[in-house]
Amino acid sequence: MGFREQLLLALLTLALAVAGLQLALGYWSFRASLDRDLQGDLGKYAVLVEGALNLEGPEPTLNPANLPISAELQGRFRLLRDNRLILEGGGPFPDNDPAWLTYRKPLPGAYELDVALNQVDHNRALREYLHTGWLTLLLSGVLAMAMAWLLQGMLIRPLVRLERASESLAEQRFPSPLPEGKPDEIGRLTRSFNRMVHKVRLAFERERSFTRYASHELRNPLATLKATASAVRSGAMRPEDLLPVLDRNLERLDRTLTGLLTLVRGPGERSQIEVLEFLQQLLQRLPTPAQQRIHLEVEPATLRAPREALEAAIGNLLDNALKFSSGRVWLRFEASDPPRLIVRDEGPGVPAEALERLGEPFYRPNNQRDGLGLGLAFVRQVAEAIGGRLEICNHPEGGLEASLVFSGGLHA
Repeated sequence: MGFREQLLLALLTLALAVAGLQLALGYWSFRASLDRDLQGDLGKYAVLVEGALNLEGPEPTLNPANLPISAELQGRFRLLRDNRLILEGGGPFPDNDPAWLTYRKPLPGAYELDVALNQVDHNRALREYLHTGWLTLLLSGVLAMAMAWLLQGMLIRPLVRLERASESLAEQRFPSPLPEGKPDEIGRLTRSFNRMVHKVRLAFERERSFTRYASHELRNPLATLKATASAVRSGAMRPEDLLPVLDRNLERLDRTLTGLLTLVRGPGERSQIEVLEFLQQLLQRLPTPAQQRIHLEVEPATLRAPREALEAAIGNLLDNALKFSSGRVWLRFEASDPPRLIVRDEGPGVPAEALERLGEPFYRPNNQRDGLGLGLAFVRQVAEAIGGRLEICNHPEGGLEASLVFSGGLHA
């Protein structure tokens, strides 16, 4: 039996149990009320009969005028003395008949008065109540089944969406974020699933990017090494000329693999960072000539971000600014809304048509420039990982300006 059927059965059982309990309690209450009324009528009838009896004479007598309620109650009575019948009224007295309710009352002069009331109406009312109750229970069962079906549909729908999304994820087809709904257990589960899908998607894209970038960027140095080896074997190149080619291409392979591993490793865990202290420590690790060129401006603030990844990202921005300009470099943090960290140089800037492509892996707007084109790609990845973005533009006064814009995790 599947979870859907178990949930439906549980809801139906609960509804029927509540309806059955309500029927049982109602029947017990109704029967107790009828019994109290019948006992009250029986006691009242005994008092009336006693009042109609005259026990003063030599023989007891009865005044029927004092019993107007006898016919209405369908009551019977008898007067006994020493178990001998003295008087009787309403018909033969029912001894040991379950259809009658009896009561014996002692009277003066060693007399005993037995009274009885018919329980036919009492029992009929109970049967009619039970009949109505069973019909109500049956109707309640039908309604409960319909409501249980609707409720289980409402309750199971988010789980069905999760199941389908999980199947898609297992087939490496990333589902769209699921609606989280109310902040209950299922809502929290859905929110956790959405976060998991997002992280798996990023990891998968990093892995796929690594394969694509590696095959793209490693092909040229490997081809050069292969061609050089063939040239040496054929005698077209002297063996001593091979070493510089090997050094250059092996260095390029090493830098490429290091950059790719940094790019696909991800930003890491977040921690609390005091911005001014963090940036001062970062600048202290730079060479003295680089420190002298950088102008630091910081508005006090703290943020929550992956420390090592953020340090590497800012380091990439500073390296680019120092490498491609000869003047001052500004490093500024603005505790605005949204907060941003800005690196600006006094270099020639970048052609307008190339600005949008900056941050793409291996893209270099100027083929004469050094580098692999992975630095800004890593910076963009870090920005997106902390819920922000990387903005790059040419400054109106000259130079290139790169901004890490934070949209979360910052406490200014």
